Amino acid sequence: MLIKQKFRQKIREQKYEFVFASNGKDALEKIQLNPDVEIVLSDINMPEMDGLTLLSRLNETSPLIKSVIVSAYGDMDNIR
Repeated sequence: MLIKQKFRQKIREQKYEFVFASNGKDALEKIQLNPDVEIVLSDINMPEMDGLTLLSRLNETSPLIKSVIVSAYGDMDNIR
């Protein structure tokens, strides 16, 4: 909802198009169905497949897609 709210004007103007997924596994499936995806915005903490696993899989299957991974974690182990 936050993404939709923040970018609602750009969405209405058709400058951006968003594809939403409920977890990392769902995101990979939707990326396969939408090969024109250019960037992935994700959280680290998700059910079924976390954001770090998603990041690794994206690198394997779609290395040109840019990604932004958000986290509330403060430890250095999760920073890449």
